[in-house]
Amino acid sequence: KSNIPFYYNEYKSYLRSMSQNSRESVWAVSKSNIPFYRDGISQGKEEGTKWVQVDGMCDYLSVSISGTVWSIMHDKIYVRSGVTPNNEQGSSWNRVEHQFSVAKLEAGGNCLWVYARDNLMYVRTGMGYHSSNPNRIGTGWRSIQTPTSPTGVTDIALTAQDDLFVLTDDGKLFKRDGCTQNCPEGVNWAKVALPKTGGSGFLGLGSAPQVVQIGGGQEYLWATTDSHEVWRAPCVGIITERAWERIPGQKMIYVCPSMCDKEITWGINNREQMYIRTSPQVGRYEWLRQGTIFFKVVSVGVMLNYVLPSEQPRQKTIQRMLSNPAIEPDQENDLKVTDLPFEMEQSDTMSEDLLNALVIPILTREDVLRRYNYDFNTEESVLKAS
Repeated sequence: KSNIPFYYNEYKSYLRSMSQNSRESVWAVSKSNIPFYRDGISQGKEEGTKWVQVDGMCDYLSVSISGTVWSIMHDKIYVRSGVTPNNEQGSSWNRVEHQFSVAKLEAGGNCLWVYARDNLMYVRTGMGYHSSNPNRIGTGWRSIQTPTSPTGVTDIALTAQDDLFVLTDDGKLFKRDGCTQNCPEGVNWAKVALPKTGGSGFLGLGSAPQVVQIGGGQEYLWATTDSHEVWRAPCVGIITERAWERIPGQKMIYVCPSMCDKEITWGINNREQMYIRTSPQVGRYEWLRQGTIFFKVVSVGVMLNYVLPSEQPRQKTIQRMLSNPAIEPDQENDLKVTDLPFEMEQSDTMSEDLLNALVIPILTREDVLRRYNYDFNTEESVLKAS
């Protein structure tokens, strides 16, 4: 059975862009409920340079693999608007409509899961990066029972593949199976084996530690225990006791792994100090302290140098004009076209790709290539292939 998520084929180019043209987006919540984002993160400098305070307050937040920032404040859900690669802190918090009281939330690549205080799980519907539905916010909610209802939920985690894991109050770990595009809530819960201490940490000897927090990453599901140990297991396929390995070094009470690098993880120790597990030397990973602010939550998403078609700014002003050889297209900022086969009012709601397919340039190929960097040869090869 394939573990590839249902939407993978529809936005695999998006994921490819994520691995090639992206950097981590790290947000955190301080002990006093103030949100921060980590500035200066780039490839080769995953730890960034400084913490930058963001307006507002929140109890908890989660960053998706598109850089969308979701937060909880007074049991209400908010989403950060205006977040771009050039403006990582965004512009404002906007309330998301819901009829339940929120306890936990986790944002993935194509979904948002919420654990509510009515002991139900809610999944956000209408989200996606499909060509037909580039929607990062979603449209509605669907609810399901928790794995061991009426037992509550301690923590939830989503991996880069949008696999949902739930840690219950009685210390059991579950994975949600059967999530599809038409059924984002899935069909059933599958129990997942927990790590066991003793020996080298993977022989299944000794007693099981109490897992108290989980975090999903690129290839691994990470966990912290009541003794502040850090563990991880491959999140693809069936997780067995033998699959878990203990991560040496600093003891942590909270971990959030990278979506870009399977080895990099951010963590908070029992003194509320922030660390990153990174590799200052090739082949050697260690925990490094990051700043002096006391934190309680950290979330790692992805800031893409990739923009959905619906979010691309209009680079040229399209003017409707009658075909007239006396009129010269001499304004560099305006793409002159002949009569368009639609009303001008419609053009504002049409995508750039559709407009490019409908308009007829009156410039020569050389002029278009020189002035607008558009190559007709590429377009012709695509048309022939189709």
